[in-house]
Amino acid sequence: MRFFKNVFSQLHTFVLWALMSAIFWGWIFTLVTDAPPAKKITVYCYVPEIRDTELAVRLEEDKPDGIKMIQVHNFEYLLFNSGAVEFGDILILPASRIGEYEELLLPGVEGVKIYDAASRSGAAAAYLGYTEEDYYLFLGAKSVHLEDGAARAVADSLLAAP
Repeated sequence: MRFFKNVFSQLHTFVLWALMSAIFWGWIFTLVTDAPPAKKITVYCYVPEIRDTELAVRLEEDKPDGIKMIQVHNFEYLLFNSGAVEFGDILILPASRIGEYEELLLPGVEGVKIYDAASRSGAAAAYLGYTEEDYYLFLGAKSVHLEDGAARAVADSLLAAP
């Protein structure tokens, strides 16, 4: 009986240690499984619904040489990592939001229409839940893959996705 009394009196300590351990091992897992920006392409999509894992797997089928992984995120991901979007390699934006994110886009290069709202057709429609407006694909201004052409290669693959 005394054993149970001791355990229950220290239960808050055990729970605290379990939470701290989960956070620590989650951080370690992220460090081990992530790649540096020079070895990955990051795609940010401003859509309400996204099948990000499936799209990343599809894009990794044709990934350029030297690229270890391709990550696809919704803009909601930025709630947890607000500075990440400025280093995005590819951005998919609705026409109404282009001005809001203009400083993140490669200057002097127009976006490529990826979804046409009038015809309700576009690339990667099986993965991205477009709304009732046109969407455009842009290369990020601070992408580390502008020189090596990897961002453009992934963008071409994205435009060819069903």
